[in-house]
Amino acid sequence: MSVDKLDQDPDWLSTVLATSETIGPKSILLITQSDRFEMLEEALRRANYSLIGCFFLDQPKEDLEQGQLSATNLMEFTLRSTVDEVLIYLPEAVDQVSDWIRGFETMGIMVHVTIPGYEYPSSSKREASIAGIPVTSYAPTFHKTSDLVLKRIIDIAGALVGLVICGLVGVVLYPLIRRDGGPAVFTQDRVGRNGRIFKFYKYRSMYMDAEERKKELMDQNTMEGGMFKMDNDPRITPIGAFIRKTSLDELPQFYNVLRGDMSLVGTRPPTKQEFLEYTPAQKRRLSFKPGITGLWQVSGRSEITKFEDVVALDVEYIQDWRITDDIKILLKTLKVVAFGKGAK
Repeated sequence: MSVDKLDQDPDWLSTVLATSETIGPKSILLITQSDRFEMLEEALRRANYSLIGCFFLDQPKEDLEQGQLSATNLMEFTLRSTVDEVLIYLPEAVDQVSDWIRGFETMGIMVHVTIPGYEYPSSSKREASIAGIPVTSYAPTFHKTSDLVLKRIIDIAGALVGLVICGLVGVVLYPLIRRDGGPAVFTQDRVGRNGRIFKFYKYRSMYMDAEERKKELMDQNTMEGGMFKMDNDPRITPIGAFIRKTSLDELPQFYNVLRGDMSLVGTRPPTKQEFLEYTPAQKRRLSFKPGITGLWQVSGRSEITKFEDVVALDVEYIQDWRITDDIKILLKTLKVVAFGKGAK
């Protein structure tokens, strides 16, 4: 199959996104009428979608069952849940449809629409087929499938090399990090693509009570908004300062990349607490797989003091992404690491 054919084939698109952009079935939110639910549920199941929630337009609020959504909680549910795509399947358009699409796109979520005669004013759309259903798909941007395939290939190759380096370096780092009696590898739940929770790995650079002490240090946060950053952080161990400056603490994340939780290049994954404070526009930075490095890290991150500026860089990366961007960022990252300009 040619590259052009690969980019245009919706079946290939679904396959690639299911295997390289997520782990397990893609999560989909359904907006329809109750008499169409069983047919759509079966079609989505056969197409390896996981139905995370449904909103029946014709069902009174008082008759809602568990798992069903209402007009009042639809957007809030989407913001706080793992939603990869939305399918709107209706016999005719209703006033809210344009607002729904706009709201979902703000969060970076692709919306598939099957409504006879309906047209949403967007320059970013394509005709496709989802679970055998002809749809018009809307998204803030559509990435080339061939680029996504190549990105995953580079991720796997890079992760394998990185894990070899991680193992070799670990022989020296393990006993040094464990001097205070704690584990060498720090694990934490982080939020990945579209709200997925995954186990995040780093070589431990802080004392064991770092998370508890973080609450006491919030007034010294130098980052305005939904991220914590502090100069001369007292929670960092002596060996931790070295591995952060040299970025050696990031090496275990190559395992996250190999698993598919992360990519070599992307946006930095937030903690669960940070994610709970996200606005719809901020969630868009999670519409792409998180990365070990990214545009923010190579754009003078020590000078960036507002989280909104981080979000702006992340959205710029996602909106204009090409595989060549990843290669440029990786080369810049090597330069940053070589000159010892890692995290403080």
